[in-house]
Amino acid sequence: MVESLLALPPVSADPVRAGDTVLALAPMGEAVSLGAFAGAGRAALLARVRETFGVDLPEQPRAVASADGQVTFVWCGPTQWLALSLGESGAEGGLLARLRAACGDLCALTSQSDSRTTLRLSGPQAREVAGRLVPVDLHDAVFEPGHVALTLAGHIPVLIRQVARNPVTYEFLVFRSFAESLFHDLHVAMNGALS
Repeated sequence: MVESLLALPPVSADPVRAGDTVLALAPMGEAVSLGAFAGAGRAALLARVRETFGVDLPEQPRAVASADGQVTFVWCGPTQWLALSLGESGAEGGLLARLRAACGDLCALTSQSDSRTTLRLSGPQAREVAGRLVPVDLHDAVFEPGHVALTLAGHIPVLIRQVARNPVTYEFLVFRSFAESLFHDLHVAMNGALS
């Protein structure tokens, strides 16, 4: 009998708290990187995604949701995006299959689902906690819901995205191999924020 291998979560599935601030492993979903082919591929890709998903791919460090709210497209560079979905990774009709059918001839598509982890930090001290680790101005006047930054959290490369204003909620998209270290660093910063 063949047993299927299920990936273990890279960090504890149990959230940790410091006061009203919570750090948790975000639900696992599907992640696919899109890299537009050189030349006319970029313009055609933008048009195809608009036609298929009802959204304009962001041209600056932002995240936007598709018209149906099922897919979030995150800017990762001038011709690069990350598509995120809560659907099952690799499932028939999943995100990779949808993207391949919609725009696979216009861009390179690579599944990132098994190599990325998302940690969610939320609560009244979330901005202060995140600010202890990332060299980005997180003030609500300049970094608000939908904004993203490719940066470092301490020594760990992350993509940080603000997903809500009340309570302040950030998601840290990190390579799976760094998730445990980032979880630890954020937990330490949480405890420091209350002292």
